[in-house]
This record gives sequence, structure tokens and C-alpha cells, in this order.
Amino acid sequence: MKTALLILLITLTSLASASQARVCIYLASVAEQVMELRQAGVEQGEAIKSFSDYPRGFEIYKADALLLRIIDEAYGLPVQEVERKKLIAKWEFGNEWFERCLSKEFKTKKPRLSGLFSLTS
Repeated sequence: MKTALLILLITLTSLASASQARVCIYLASVAEQVMELRQAGVEQGEAIKSFSDYPRGFEIYKADALLLRIIDEAYGLPVQEVERKKLIAKWEFGNEWFERCLSKEFKTKKPRLSGLFSLTS
């Protein structure tokens, strides 16, 4: 019985890891696409519009907020002049997001609103 439970636990852990890896691969792909648009000189507003088919229900984070964060970070980086450096910037940006996803470092805490608005003077 213990062996069966252990095998089930290992299987479920492997499935969860595989599922997380698929999400991270997709997220890295999105990050690369965003950086490719950045390096091509596409305006930030146009980059946002180009992701109309972006999934709205990631289990790992609020999808719109995550996409906007990826775009904001990409557009905070300089546009490279040389094509080779543009490709490197794209790959590095995608790899960074892949690693952050695997370690779940991109999750941010929700801001605490209590105390910000007070009814007393």
C-alpha cells in the first residue's frame, strides 16, 4: 500500500512539473515574441494589441498583469543596432522569463490597501 501511494505521489509530482514546464515554455515564447517586437521598433501600444489571443487564465498569475509586466520590462531595455545582438537580446529575455517561471520568481505580492484610505482624519 505504501509503495502504491509513493508511486502515485511521484507520478502526480512529475505531472505537475511537466505542466509547469509547459507553461514556462509558453511564457518564454511570449517573452521572446515581445522582445522581437521591441527590437523591430514596434511601439509599446502596438505590442500590447498584438497579443489579443494571449490566454486569459494562467493558473500561475493573472494573465493580463503578467503580459503587461513582460512588455513593460522588454520596453525598458534598449534596442540593439546589430542583428546578432537583437537575436541575443531576444533569447536572453526569453531564457530569463523561463527561469523566473520555473522558480516562480515572477509572482508578486498583492498590494496591501488597508490603511491607505482612511475615513478618519
